[in-house]
Amino acid sequence: MSYSASRNDVKQLTQQIENLAKQVTVKLDAGEDFLPLANELVRNSSTLTFALGEVYAVEQLGGSKKVSAKVVKSSSNTQTNRNYHNLRDTATGRFRSKV
Repeated sequence: MSYSASRNDVKQLTQQIENLAKQVTVKLDAGEDFLPLANELVRNSSTLTFALGEVYAVEQLGGSKKVSAKVVKSSSNTQTNRNYHNLRDTATGRFRSKV
């Protein structure tokens, strides 16, 4: 799977962010629930940061190379997390020895 963000993608994201910011402002003024819109605004802002970095990197390379993205599968092995949790000393908040 190959995808590369373009300047048009960045422009679309900035337009979405602007619209969401206006909607959040309207909800705040009306005393309505603004949290779902605010969460979407933060998500789009984070996406914009990565898209801007990607556009910058591609432009620095002169567009000669394509950036490829790989789908990462989440680990189904949760035993590792349980092991770390079981080794935590609750009194100090630090890891303890296995013994």
